[in-house]
Amino acid sequence: MRIKQHLILLTASTLLLLLACKSKEKQLKTIDLGSFTIEAPTSWHPIKQAGIDSYVGQIAIDDRDTLFFDLGWYSNDLSEDQLFTVHEKNIYLLDEELLYNEDSLVYTFVGTTDSINVNRYFKDSVAWEVIDNRRAKIVRPKKTGVGTTGIFIDSLWQAGSAVDRFQMNGKNLKPENEKHLLTAIRTLKFKNN
Repeated sequence: MRIKQHLILLTASTLLLLLACKSKEKQLKTIDLGSFTIEAPTSWHPIKQAGIDSYVGQIAIDDRDTLFFDLGWYSNDLSEDQLFTVHEKNIYLLDEELLYNEDSLVYTFVGTTDSINVNRYFKDSVAWEVIDNRRAKIVRPKKTGVGTTGIFIDSLWQAGSAVDRFQMNGKNLKPENEKHLLTAIRTLKFKNN
């Protein structure tokens, strides 16, 4: 009798797990943005924008977070602003608090190049992957919620006399939105023009 109860409980648990997985699958949709598609949560909604020399747009994730994309010759490579400078092997850190309050930039000496790893002054980390058969730069914050999450592809296809590039990013995303974006960008599919 006891074995039968355990078997019923195990079967019921398995069915619930399968139903939960099925409902997760239904929470994704394909967003077709003309030149590319992306698999994303059903709550994401494209917002049309007018670009001058490229195809730009936004995707509203929720009431707070929005993604921005740009496909064209001059798409931003998502390089982070450098908050330090190196002069004669000395490292100077920009004082961000004074950045918007003063007429000139104020730097503070923090150490020398042989004693300081300058990577610690960047908010974002960078990794390289292949997505849709293209080399892609994946950017994500070192600390969730503080920095840029996104993708940059340097070469999509020839466009006139230059090569189209692509970037999509969000700034200071909520943790769940950062996770969803990092998953979604791996589903990007580009349509050759």
